[in-house]
Amino acid sequence: MSDSKEISESAPSSDPSEEATPPLSPLRLNIIVAGLWISLFLAALDSTIISTALLSIASDFHGDDQSGWIVTAYLLTYNAFVLILAKLSDVVGLKPLLLACNALFLVASVACSVARSMEQLIIFRAIEGIGASGLYCLVFIAILQLVSLSKTGMYSGIISSVFALSNLAGPLLGGVIVDNTTWRWIFYMNIPISSIAILILGSMMPAPASTSFQLKTLAKLDWVGAVLSVSWLIPLLFALEEGGSQYTWKSSVIIGTLTGGIVGLVAFLAYEAWVQRSAKEAIFPVRFLYDSMQGLLLLNIFFTGFAFYTAIITLPQRFQAVNGVSAARAGVLELALTLCMPFFSLVAGMSLSKRPEWTYSVLIFGCAFLLIATACLSHLPVQKSVPATEFGFQVIMGAGLGIISPTQYFALKISFLPRDTASATGAMNMLRAMGGCIGLAITSSMLTSKLDADLPLFLAPDLVGRVKESLDDLSGLTAEQVLKIRAVYGKGYDSGFQVLIAFAGANVLIAVLLLWASRKRGGVDGMFEAIRLASES
Repeated sequence: MSDSKEISESAPSSDPSEEATPPLSPLRLNIIVAGLWISLFLAALDSTIISTALLSIASDFHGDDQSGWIVTAYLLTYNAFVLILAKLSDVVGLKPLLLACNALFLVASVACSVARSMEQLIIFRAIEGIGASGLYCLVFIAILQLVSLSKTGMYSGIISSVFALSNLAGPLLGGVIVDNTTWRWIFYMNIPISSIAILILGSMMPAPASTSFQLKTLAKLDWVGAVLSVSWLIPLLFALEEGGSQYTWKSSVIIGTLTGGIVGLVAFLAYEAWVQRSAKEAIFPVRFLYDSMQGLLLLNIFFTGFAFYTAIITLPQRFQAVNGVSAARAGVLELALTLCMPFFSLVAGMSLSKRPEWTYSVLIFGCAFLLIATACLSHLPVQKSVPATEFGFQVIMGAGLGIISPTQYFALKISFLPRDTASATGAMNMLRAMGGCIGLAITSSMLTSKLDADLPLFLAPDLVGRVKESLDDLSGLTAEQVLKIRAVYGKGYDSGFQVLIAFAGANVLIAVLLLWASRKRGGVDGMFEAIRLASES
């Protein structure tokens, strides 16, 4: 995967991950990272920018009851194909697959922009989600493969800033587009930007050592496992995303998909445990779970997803429901969180580049920040104005999320063999998304329970249904009733974060166990040596 003409500035290293790094000039590497950043930014942006355009799309297509699927279809495929595409990069090569996913995302964006019905748009969004899924996992695989260990932390921090900026810019940009032109420009604008990313990566990324396509190599891929990985994840994610919103948790749809997803997960893990003994390339090597360092790291990533998604998505909703601000204003009020994340990602990444032995201590520090922030956000006042302390809590949460993100990718590089980088990165991204879905399901369920219990105490049944459906229209209600409604919402959001305290606390414990396990293996230096010996054997 390297070009022999490029001259590396760094001397050879005894670390296997350093030896596997393609010798790229700093300028070429930075141009490639820019292309990777653009690719990931578009994929992340398209999961948030559409939120403020749903009403306009539903109005055009007269499909209010189907508009939610525009978001759900994208998120389902976005998360479900991570493992498959990550493993496929080992078979067909990182660069060809990354370009193919960019091209698929581009073509699907064009199709979305010219859709003539709600059904067409939902299908095209699902296809767009597959392309975005590849960008989501392959960009991080590229960083781990192309960047030397000494710079992994810094570049992981740069790439991780994508999520903070996309969550900030998405709703705001979507609102501006819908207010000033047609919603179709949400997809039109992907065309030139995605084309730039394809040109950068196509011309600057080093090509695989062998570009010949071999069917016998592709046949080694675990296709049954690939089908099973989607078969359990899609129904499980569907149940977690739609439960408590489109369907009640007791409905047959949610119970059926949740049960099917859990049964499918058990079947998937059992099959992967069997297939890794064969000559096939397992989609998810179950041996990751047998190793204490690898298993604990993946569990830490899973629990981090709870805080990552719930903070970014739930806080703007709280601003609107409790404090009565507009969607655009809610995005501005979350700046303390979204701006702190990339800053602390860069600080943590640069620190680990100079002192890699701090890896697991920094991880504990970041997880402790998440625990403190989650506890603080679980007891917020329900007054009309936003208290100043809430911005301080956002800073703590943003610092924790910013610190953890590059640290986990750095830990991944020193915990897994180079040949397992793609599979481990795919598992990492999938688990973070799963944790986020479960966290959101918990907060949504707690909010719904609070609304069901408290709203009927002072509202008529028909008003309860109207309030739960939307807070945009509160006409006919007294000022006192409105204040009580907003207070109930505030207590509902608080109760969701109170449950998440337990998971944040468990994550601190997992980080401590990771530090303890790493020291038993001789620290970071000892883990480097173990990887080198395993790579040579």
